[in-house]
Amino acid sequence: MNTANHPADYLDTMQAAALTYLRRHECEHLGHSQALFTCAAEHLQLMGVPQHTAERLVVRAHDQIEALKGHRFLDIDSSTGDVVVLVNPATGLRYRIPVQEIFDALIDEDPGTQRATR
Repeated sequence: MNTANHPADYLDTMQAAALTYLRRHECEHLGHSQALFTCAAEHLQLMGVPQHTAERLVVRAHDQIEALKGHRFLDIDSSTGDVVVLVNPATGLRYRIPVQEIFDALIDEDPGTQRATR
């Protein structure tokens, strides 16, 4: 079963449950965020959410918490193999950046230099 089989309101409700769980139990897992994520996903699974969907909803809920803190983040669900979507919650702006531009600006070498073999 995948998320396409669930109505949006169901997913929103389960994500809200994950968010509540993360907030309620975060002090129990200081420095061990993976343990908190695992427990939150298991909590959703006890409510009948398939494992993969539960894990994805926990990540989304965590992103919500980070957004509320004002941290900028990568919106994985909106990104594709060709375009990444960056979010700045402080301004509400979303930036769609083609992956090719990232390579051009940060990774590819200057055209006048020799390419190193890796």
